[in-house]
Amino acid sequence: MTAKTIVITGTASGFGRLSVRQFAEAGWNVVAAVRKETDLDAHAGLENVTTLLLDVDDEQADLAFGELAKSQFGRVDALINNAGYFQSGPLEATTMDQAHRQFQTNVFGLIALNKAFIPIFRQQRSGVIVNVSSISADAGFPYTSVYEASKAAVAALSEGLNAELAEFGVSVKALFPGNMATRIFSKVDRAQDVPQDYLASWDRFSSTNAVRSDPQITADVMFRMVTDGDIGKVRYYSGPDGEAIPRVKQLLGQDWYWQEFSAHNRGEATPLWNALMPQPGAADER
Repeated sequence: MTAKTIVITGTASGFGRLSVRQFAEAGWNVVAAVRKETDLDAHAGLENVTTLLLDVDDEQADLAFGELAKSQFGRVDALINNAGYFQSGPLEATTMDQAHRQFQTNVFGLIALNKAFIPIFRQQRSGVIVNVSSISADAGFPYTSVYEASKAAVAALSEGLNAELAEFGVSVKALFPGNMATRIFSKVDRAQDVPQDYLASWDRFSSTNAVRSDPQITADVMFRMVTDGDIGKVRYYSGPDGEAIPRVKQLLGQDWYWQEFSAHNRGEATPLWNALMPQPGAADER
């Protein structure tokens, strides 16, 4: 039987790099996309892995990437839209250019890649698309409003596409990772010229998110999303904090959750919050 093929974007590090290895070791063909020429050897030594250049901000390149990826191994069975980055800081100090760039990468580039692969999957009446959102889209953290707005858009898009494409045997899913130890935090696009009023609370919030989980947890969930055959399931969560937040919201209700969550963000977490919310487990960055 011909091996299945998966396409993964943003594979130079983090979830993407781990997933390339995991799928390749499971016998899949992998088309791995990287943004920089210097990363073209990121997967050297792995069998059945082809690494291609793709800047997801280039929508024309995105729209052509479906057929290019298909030509590598003669078929495509799954796509993981993992590429993205993190813009941080008070909205007041975030420039409109920063906001546009955040949405260009995290939303519009992702939309273009969905458009590139949907015709392939529709015609073959099978395929899985995994769009990476973030637990911040569910939680409402401060100082990440533009980032989490972009990830909320990814979640809504995925839910709409899941309903839209199910009749063709195509499954679209959204992944909500918790706080993970990846390089996304080493290349943050930070707001500049931040008013003094914000600095103390921004620093306090940042200090509460210093512990992060092993990103292999998320790579494992990515693999399950592609292979579990559950075409109707849309939302998947990873990490102890990522899995806990939707459960705590359901348990407490929206209003009570927001009171407890807001107290946590002020550095005044209650015993109830601390009892309900597990902390991420310390891990080395990947």
